[in-house]
Amino acid sequence: MTVARVAVAALMLAAIVHDLYWAIDSGEFVLWNFFGYFTIQTNLIGAATLLIAARHTGRERPQWLEYLRACAATYLVIVVTVFWTLLAPTSDGLWTWHNLVLHGLSGVVLLADWLLEGPRATLPLRSIWVVLLYPLVWAVVVLIRGATDGWFPYPFLDPLNGYPSIAVVIAGIFVAGVVLGSAMFKATRWRIVTPGPVATPALNPAS
Repeated sequence: MTVARVAVAALMLAAIVHDLYWAIDSGEFVLWNFFGYFTIQTNLIGAATLLIAARHTGRERPQWLEYLRACAATYLVIVVTVFWTLLAPTSDGLWTWHNLVLHGLSGVVLLADWLLEGPRATLPLRSIWVVLLYPLVWAVVVLIRGATDGWFPYPFLDPLNGYPSIAVVIAGIFVAGVVLGSAMFKATRWRIVTPGPVATPALNPAS
């Protein structure tokens, strides 16, 4: 499990570096634009989460790490779902290795990682706001940028589509985040650890 976590994290980072190199080489690199994509940010979060979790494989983890794992899994499952439903039909290089890593493998692995080695106890639903905080900040920043410098990361966030249309899409994604995050919070690990047999004290021959 430890090796798998580190290997996938390295692959995710390699895919980001590949896209970064391509953007620089093609002359299209702008720091705030490249790192403004939800896909790039969440894959960085996911890779960091796997590396941190690797140190706690098979051991009890601090509560903050469980929240981080739930958030990373939720974000990347949404990334994979949104990409293949809304963006894939108009995307180039669909079957390239780096695209499949950033928009496929990352979400599958983070979800499997949570289900296979999730927390022993469920996380309280009253804390679901933790999952929504980062996407909310990201959405606000993107909307401000779209209204000021005209940059937007995805076609469905284009201000020319009208803000009601954008609001509907964002609301739908947030609802999906609440549903998925809640499911994550209430799911304990699939791998059941059964206690071993209780040892019977040996009789003392001298007694």
